[in-house]
Parts: sequence; structure tokens; C-alpha cells
Amino acid sequence: MLEGNVAILLNLISVAITAFVIVTLLISAIVPLIRSSLDAFDFIARKRILWLMVTSPWWIALFCVGILFPRQGNGYLILWMEKVAHWHHIDLFIVTSWHGLTLVIAAVVLAVLINISFIQVRRHSIAIHNLFKLSDVQPIAGQNEDTVFSISLSMPAAFTIGLFKPKVYLTSGLLQQLEQSAVDIIILHELAHVRARDPLFKSIYAFFCLLYPKPIRRSLQQDFTLLTEQQADDAVTLYHDNLDVAQTLVTVAKKQRLLPVSCEGVQVSHFSKDQITLRVENLLSPREQVSGAKLAFTGLCFLVTTLFTLSTVDSLHHLIETYFNH
Repeated sequence: MLEGNVAILLNLISVAITAFVIVTLLISAIVPLIRSSLDAFDFIARKRILWLMVTSPWWIALFCVGILFPRQGNGYLILWMEKVAHWHHIDLFIVTSWHGLTLVIAAVVLAVLINISFIQVRRHSIAIHNLFKLSDVQPIAGQNEDTVFSISLSMPAAFTIGLFKPKVYLTSGLLQQLEQSAVDIIILHELAHVRARDPLFKSIYAFFCLLYPKPIRRSLQQDFTLLTEQQADDAVTLYHDNLDVAQTLVTVAKKQRLLPVSCEGVQVSHFSKDQITLRVENLLSPREQVSGAKLAFTGLCFLVTTLFTLSTVDSLHHLIETYFNH
């Protein structure tokens, strides 16, 4: 048995893990219900909602820890929090209890998922390195020579890669098959990814998706990828007509049936690979955006989720201890 500050710390970590699991299950149930409604929001609102959803297990877990953290005093706020979260003997921790088992399972699961993710990133990095090592890479004339390059590959493709110093690559196969106006559209699209640092944020977002069930993780990543591609498409429409951008998307999609496996990965943003139909629809017939009331309602849903999790963590703790000794 552990006592004192160490026991409090371990019990609070157990609180965080319990809250994390509850929120993950709630978000997993909600995502399939609201995916079709996300397109009604503008880009900024959609991005905030997606980040809130994917990170909510983390910040709601921290919120629950903050509420359950033991305090001294007799102020109204402190008395209210003690009434809401009456976690008994938080200064005692038995390693062989269900709290200890919770910590062990969480540590193992997190270590396995991080290891799998690291292996995938490592394999992808090696594949990209080998691809560039075996290909002739040259700056494209008339473009930013530090950012936009051509790569000698017959496969028509355009992509942005690099976490901290992203660069744009267009294959020679693509450059040879397109008119200059289409090439300009592609380069503007990829430079929008560079300015937004999309490869970096896609990787961070993918990390937060790790602990979701695989179908939900795939849906969340697809929604975020679609958002980044639509934002890049929208940036191009400042210089080219929407119809021209849509036509270029369709043209490249036809030419680019398959990409080499080495060009896959969350660290890569492709010009014409992800959800082409939805991107073309967005360019040709933009949807009317939702009202502020719906945004407020969305925020209220996150607040309700937070409060529900807080009450459930405490209730679940006492329910378990009804059958198991601490």
C-alpha cells in the first residue's frame, strides 16, 4: 500500500484514465451521427470541432483530475467540488487493486500503440528517403527554389511532405501531361498546404486519433484530411476560377489512378487523392453555412459531455468498489 502524495498522484492518474475511456466511448458513439453535418460548418468551425472531438478525452480527463484534486479550505467552491466528487481515501493506493490494474493496462496499451505508430512512421520515412535517393530531384524554374521541386517519376503525382520544413514535389510524369495553367493550380494548392503546415498538423491529429477504435480513427482522419484539402482548394480560387480548379482535380484524378505505396502516410498531403467528389462538389456548389445558434449548441454538447463524464467517473468508481476492495 502506498500513502501520501505518491498515492494521490497514482489515484489521480487512475481518474484520468477512467475519464479518458468514458469520453473515448462517447465520442466514438457520436462521430457516426454527426459526420454528415460537419460540411454545413465553415472551415474554421469545422477545424475547431474536429480538434475538440479528437482531443476531448485528454482535456476532459485533465478537467476531471482538477475537480477531484484534494483541496483544503471551507470556501463555497471547495465545498461544492467536494460534494460533487467525494472520492474517498484518495491518499491511499493499493498496487494490487483495480486502480493498479487500470494503470498497468493503460501503460501497456499506450506503449503498444505508440510503438506501432513509430514503426509506421519509420517505414514511411525510409521509403520516402529511398524514393528521393533513386530519383532526380530538381527545383522547378520560376517557382520558389527552396520549396517547389520536380522529381523524375513517370507516375503522375503531386504532394507536399515535411513536418517542419514542408516541400512541394511534382513528378515529371505529371508535368509532361498537363498544361501550364493546371500546373499553376496544383502548385498553388500545394503551397497552401505548406503555409498551413498541414503535414505537421495531420501527424499531430493522427497521434490524438491513436486510442480511438479503428473505424472511428479512420473516419476522424478522413474528415480532417478532407478539410485540409478543401481549404487548399479554396485558397487556389483566389487566383483561378472554381470550375478550373475542379476540372484540374478531375483531370489529375483520372491520370493518377494509383500512387506508389512509398507516397502514402499522414505526413503527406496529396493534390488529387482524397475524396475528390466531395471536393469538386464544394467548389461547384458551396453549401450555406450554419447559424451561430448551431455553433453554440455544438459547444453546449461538449460542455454536457464534460459534466456527464465527471459525474460518471465518480459514480463508476463507487460502483466498482461496491464489488471490489480498494
